[in-house]
Amino acid sequence: MHPRPSGSSSNSSSSVIRRPQSRALFNWARKPVEGELEDEGPPELFHMLSESPHPDIRARSRRIASIATCPICPTHLEERKQVAFECPDCGFPTHCSEEHWATDAEHGKYCDRLREANEDEHDLRSGRPMPELKFNASQTWDEAVSFSSWDLFWYTRSFPSMDSDRSRRHVTKMLTYPITIASVLHEHSALTLRNQRLTNEGARSLAALRSNLHTPSNIELSPRDKAERPPIRIFILGARSESGLPPQIWHQIGCLFTSSVFHIYLIGPQASMPDNTPRDPSTPNPAPVEEPIENTREKRIQRGYEPPILPISSSVVNPRDQERNYGVPSYSVTASPNVRVVGIKANYHDVHAQFAPFDPYSDVFFAFSPGFGFPSPTSPPLTQSASPTEWGPDLPQILDTKCALFVTGFSPTDVERDVRSLDGVEGVAGEFDWVLTPGTNPFGSEKWDIADFDPRVMVKTNWGIWGIKGKRRDIREGYEEQVLEEDVEEEERYIGSPRY
Repeated sequence: MHPRPSGSSSNSSSSVIRRPQSRALFNWARKPVEGELEDEGPPELFHMLSESPHPDIRARSRRIASIATCPICPTHLEERKQVAFECPDCGFPTHCSEEHWATDAEHGKYCDRLREANEDEHDLRSGRPMPELKFNASQTWDEAVSFSSWDLFWYTRSFPSMDSDRSRRHVTKMLTYPITIASVLHEHSALTLRNQRLTNEGARSLAALRSNLHTPSNIELSPRDKAERPPIRIFILGARSESGLPPQIWHQIGCLFTSSVFHIYLIGPQASMPDNTPRDPSTPNPAPVEEPIENTREKRIQRGYEPPILPISSSVVNPRDQERNYGVPSYSVTASPNVRVVGIKANYHDVHAQFAPFDPYSDVFFAFSPGFGFPSPTSPPLTQSASPTEWGPDLPQILDTKCALFVTGFSPTDVERDVRSLDGVEGVAGEFDWVLTPGTNPFGSEKWDIADFDPRVMVKTNWGIWGIKGKRRDIREGYEEQVLEEDVEEEERYIGSPRY
């Protein structure tokens, strides 16, 4: 049996914390009023998932119980049983029965991480003030930013202080996507030739992009000058959870490149789409209804933290790829004056032709944990990088653009699996140059993500990163022999002419 940590009982949420009586200097003789000494304590963060006060967490508990299997059953039973017993220490459904939970000696190795993930999810929905999520939404053009680590980045960006590991996990999970992109593209990137992460071909590719990302001598441009520059198009392929981020989170990229205009495309069959509930434009917006004070905290707990929304207005207008009908479910929203986010729910090869022509000086691709090396669910003998219904048609099209493709992975094994899967894929193997060698990503998430199909599987988003681009062939095969033959023929014609 695993001893349950003290003070972790779910019944403690109803307890009342009593604070010592405090009296002002001129109020020392005043008698305390009954009930005045009672104060509401911090919210209880630990709950069994099935008993969580939040419906979405209870729904996740049912989803885990429906697809996860007991890790003890396969050792002595032919059929695996679904998990039905929730561990009292971590709150996750982990075994089919209490007996199997008690005999599992391996559960203690990951029980603490499961409890940490449990409390993190409830903390996000607790309704407490979260100053750590109030990101700095501005950056002057002459301030340098460090991309060496999360701590130096937060310090040079004047972010609020991260006072706890839980705050760090919340912030890194939310910012890992935009800051990973910025840390690769920025001229102060920690991925350089000196530490052997960037290749010579990669240095040339990023130099082309940075010529449009940064202005000469770091001169601040006016909105009119920005509008005349070509927008930087960032294609995020296979978008899943990153497509559900609030638009203002992508504004962090705009803060780091104040003189550039960005069009960020979130493309994938699992991309999130906004709720397009029709509303009569002539109907005025409903007036806000003031709620009683006692219901304020309950409502705040139900909807969780809601970051402030930036005004959707832009003084920068560039006609490239704006307000286009892609023929598939899509949306477009202005996250800030120099960042536009476009969501497209489709496979990339279905919309690739609509973005042509491509320019390595202003276009770049990113794929966050794409799963190239995982078996294809539709074509089991093949990996997803070779499957005709998944990444098979996409990768050759991306390499043909000669634009850089940066890929992340959630573990060393995942990175190696994705890289090895490119070998033998028609149109991919031997057709790319390395831009960024595989290695760790300084801006990966520090939060453990739990797999629903097996709670023992835990990963950290964007742990590693690598990059490739289509192979550049300056001289075609047989080109020299063809030129030599043409020169000989020209010489023979010249010798046989009357002028000779």
